Amino acid sequence: MPRTRLAVLPALLALAACKPDKTDDTGLSEEPESFALGEVRDLETVDGGVQATFEQPGTYILVLFSAADDEGTRYAYGPDYGAEARTTPPDPVPDRYRLPERPAAGGGAAVPPPDSTRTFTVYDGSSYVNVEAEFVTLTDELVIWRDTTTDNPMGDIDEEVLDGVVSYFEDLVLPRERAIWGEEPDVDDSGRIDVLLSYTVNEYGAIAYVSWCDIAELDGCRGSGNGGETIYMSYPDPESNYSTDTAIVEIWAHEINHLIYAWHKYVVNDQLDARENVYLTEGMSELAQDLTGFNNGNQYIWAAAIDMSEYYGDEDYSIQGVSINDFLRGDGYYDLSRDGPLRGGAYLFLRYLFEQAGGMSIEDDGTQVDEGGMAFLQDWITVPELGPDCVETLTGRTVEDVAFDWYTALVVTGRDLNDDPVYNYQPRVQDPITKFEYGIDPYATIHGWLTLNGPVVQPIDEADGRIRAGGVEYLQVTVDEPGQVVSVPADPDAELRVRAFRIE
Repeated sequence: MPRTRLAVLPALLALAACKPDKTDDTGLSEEPESFALGEVRDLETVDGGVQATFEQPGTYILVLFSAADDEGTRYAYGPDYGAEARTTPPDPVPDRYRLPERPAAGGGAAVPPPDSTRTFTVYDGSSYVNVEAEFVTLTDELVIWRDTTTDNPMGDIDEEVLDGVVSYFEDLVLPRERAIWGEEPDVDDSGRIDVLLSYTVNEYGAIAYVSWCDIAELDGCRGSGNGGETIYMSYPDPESNYSTDTAIVEIWAHEINHLIYAWHKYVVNDQLDARENVYLTEGMSELAQDLTGFNNGNQYIWAAAIDMSEYYGDEDYSIQGVSINDFLRGDGYYDLSRDGPLRGGAYLFLRYLFEQAGGMSIEDDGTQVDEGGMAFLQDWITVPELGPDCVETLTGRTVEDVAFDWYTALVVTGRDLNDDPVYNYQPRVQDPITKFEYGIDPYATIHGWLTLNGPVVQPIDEADGRIRAGGVEYLQVTVDEPGQVVSVPADPDAELRVRAFRIE
C-alpha cells in the first residue's frame, strides 16, 4: 500500500553569479582555488549556512550534514530557515508498541529424547501465551520443536528446505558469526540452540524473533523467559520469497546475532540495565546477514536507506528518512513509519565502520580472513560503551566527524570519480560458497527488477528546505562561469557542515 507523502516546506536557494573582491567575514576566498573533477572539499559555514565561490564551471553535489544531536527535529535551510520553520519530534512511542509482561513458563531443556514435549511462552501479537511443542529433530547445534497448540494454516516447512537451512546454519552461519562476534550464550547448558516453529509468530506479524529475556533478566524483561537460547520461527508462505533455505537461514543469521550481541555487550559486561538504540542492534544483525554470506533479502533493507521512495510512495524511504540520532543515540523503540530506512541506515553505517577498519577477505574455500574489520566488530561487542560512546572509543574520532565522512561516502561511491577509501565503500565481492555478494552498491540492480540510482540528490532550486537533526541532504549545483557564488542559508541550530563534490 503506498505510504502518505509528508508535506515539505517550499524553498528557493540563492544561487548568484558574481565575483567577490574580498571578504574577511563572509567565508569567501579572495582567490578561489581550482576544484578538480571528483574532488571532495569542505566548505566554510556562514551564520549557520554556506556561501562559497566556485572557480571551475561544472556540476557539484553539496553534502549538507546536520551535526545537531537532538532526535526528531527537522531544521530549515534556504530562505525559510529559522526557529518558526522547525518540525519538532512527535511524542515518545507509546507503551502499546512494547511487549507485555511474560507469564511463567517451562524451563529450558537439555538434550531431549525423540518423544519429548515441552512448554514454550510465545507472543501471538496481542499477549504472551503458553504453548505445547513436540520434538522434531536434534542436530549437532540445534533442537527443533513444533508448536502443537496453535493451528497452522501454512503447513509444515518442506523437509528438504529445512535440511538445507540446518546445513547452512551449522556449516556457515554459526562458525562465521563465532569467528567475528564470539560464541553465543548457553544458559541452559544444553550445548544447542532451540528453534520453535510456531504460527503464533505469523500472528505476531513477524518472520522470526528472539527474546533477550531467554538469556538474562535484562532491562525491560519484566518476567521470565524460556530459560535457553531460542529462535522463534514463523511458518513461511510456500509462495513467498521467505520459503527457501537461503532466505530462512539468512533470518536465523540475523536472529542469533541478537543473542550473541546481548550476551557479550550486556550480560558479560554486567550491565543488564543498559539501554541502547534498537536500530543499532538491528543494523548489527543486518550486518551479520551480510558477513555470513547471505546478503540477499538484506539488500532491500539497505536499498530503503538509499532510495526506494518511488516504490513506497514516501520520501522517507530514502536517505532523507535517515538520521544517525535515530539509530545511534537514545533508546527509543521502533519507528513504524521509517522502520526500513532506519534498519538500512544503521547497517550502512556499521558496514562503513567495518570497512574503514579494514574489512575482511574471503578465500576460495569460504574461509574468512580478518583485514581489521572482524577485530573491530569483536571489540564493538566487548567494550562496555554503548552507541555513540562506542563509536568514539573505537575510532578515536567524534561521531559527527565519522558520520560526515559516512554520508559523503554514500554519495561518492559508485561514481568512479574519487578513489579516496574514506569516501568510498569497498567493491562488492561474491562469496564462493553462497554466491551472494558482500557489501553494498548504491547503483546495484537487486533481484533483476529494482535498479538503484544512488541516494536522493535534489537540484538546488527544487530542494525541500528541511534537514533532519543528524541527517543529510544532497544538493546538485550547476556552476556556469568562474567565480560563481553559491549561497545556502540555514537555521544555525542545525549545526550544518557542508562539503562539495565535483561530478562534472
